[in-house]
Amino acid sequence: MTNSDKDFIVAIELGSSKISGIAGKKKDGTMHILAYAEEKTAGCVKRGVVYNIEKTYQSVNTIIAKLEAVLKTKITRAYVGLGGQSMRSYKCIIKRNLLTQSYITNEAIDAIRQESYEIPFNDYEVLENFPQEYVVDSSVIADPVGVMGTNIEGEFLDVIAKTNLRTNIDTVFANVGVDIAEGLISPLQLANNVLTDAEKRSGCALIDLGADTTTLVVYKNNIVRYLVTIPLGSNNINKDLSTLPIDEAETEDVKLKYGDACQEFEASEESETQYYTTSDGRQIDVNTIKTVAESRMGEIIANVSSQIINSDYSGKLLAGIVITGGGSNMKNIVKAFTKNTKIDKVRVANKVNQIVVKTSNASNFSMDSVETTTIISLLLAGTVPCGGEDIGRAPDIFDQQTKDEERRKRQEEAEAAAKAEEQDAIAFDGIKSEIRSAIDKVRKQNEEVKKYGSDKKVRLRAKDLSLNILDETIGEKYEKAAQALQGKDKFKQSLKEGADLAELLKVAVDELTTSVNKANKENSFWGRTKGWISDIVSEDNN
Repeated sequence: MTNSDKDFIVAIELGSSKISGIAGKKKDGTMHILAYAEEKTAGCVKRGVVYNIEKTYQSVNTIIAKLEAVLKTKITRAYVGLGGQSMRSYKCIIKRNLLTQSYITNEAIDAIRQESYEIPFNDYEVLENFPQEYVVDSSVIADPVGVMGTNIEGEFLDVIAKTNLRTNIDTVFANVGVDIAEGLISPLQLANNVLTDAEKRSGCALIDLGADTTTLVVYKNNIVRYLVTIPLGSNNINKDLSTLPIDEAETEDVKLKYGDACQEFEASEESETQYYTTSDGRQIDVNTIKTVAESRMGEIIANVSSQIINSDYSGKLLAGIVITGGGSNMKNIVKAFTKNTKIDKVRVANKVNQIVVKTSNASNFSMDSVETTTIISLLLAGTVPCGGEDIGRAPDIFDQQTKDEERRKRQEEAEAAAKAEEQDAIAFDGIKSEIRSAIDKVRKQNEEVKKYGSDKKVRLRAKDLSLNILDETIGEKYEKAAQALQGKDKFKQSLKEGADLAELLKVAVDELTTSVNKANKENSFWGRTKGWISDIVSEDNN
């Protein structure tokens, strides 16, 4: 196999209903699908988040092996989609005073954006950051670089998610032995490939109706304005159907065959009652099935409508709503959205807006399906080749033993690193407690100096405290502990708390030093003499 034959891209989608992998190669502006494989998740991925690392590893490992068997090449890296229940957007505003009228530079804008990116979120990390608009003095400006001004205000949209979203995925792929070329935000890659430029410019809401979650992304003027993940999906309809009761293994087929998102009854229309016969011979009125499906889908749409209002872009989405994902297969889904959101323009996106073809080796892949738009979008986003060495022979038992041993070592190393990280976090929390105690101690000493400053022992005790307390609490020990947590998003909040406490301690020490100096001055020979003179003058005046 030549080097050019190895220039394929691999993408993995960790869905709630299935994990899928795809390999493709772009040629003459067309993406050629070379191989595809999928595995049912069986509960290892819940609401888009890796829940069971071991089972997810087994599924991903199987998918990689299937792709390699078709490609006849080792896969060294893959692009992986990021999504899930915890993913959402957060707006923040950063203000700067330039002190004097001056031209706004790229460096100033970059610094403001970096500050917005580094805002700490407890147990969350920032995955992406989108500038919204800038205000220079009182003027709203899209691009402020080169504009004269004194005050600049930047509004940004941070896309955030729980830190374990990425760390669990990292652990899975480390165990598989495949590098992550890049973690791509799935709903945004999907938007890039199913929305038109006109829709993103005019304003639209992309709704991905997944198995366990529904994701909403709002665009306006070609900018991401809002993102939220709703913890409801089409699997909730399956669960409702199972209460009728219908066997869980049958609910998906029943939903697709009889489910109706928006029933329309005509008073004059008389039709014969339809029944669905279960595997055990029971009969269930089809109208009951339709009502159950419509009720749950109505709840999902109501949540979507509420979130569109929360985005502050309700009434501004001139291009309306675009629906995709497995849930959009339900009958009358467009009518349901039109009826419940009061938005007239609604369409279903069942394919990407780029040219994609499949080879004979990927015959099991469905091209024009709403369920495959996300993984195709992840594939189209890839740029770095993912192929490695040729596979010259079938793997034997010794290959598997070697792979298992390497995996075991990586797992031990990861566990050791996690334990060390946990100990570093505990150590830093201990130092923060010491700083809090030091602040209380300094403040109490300050009060003592103010009350009993004439006592030399009190002043000496306070002076000694002010000279040594900073080195003892926020000296080298503090710096080393903070350094151990630097660069890790999940510790941003803790580091900020430490920095804020250190600043409070410095202020308290400065105040104590001022009080000691004042007491020393008042109780020096000249200070006491001045006090006596003042007392004498006061007595004479009386």
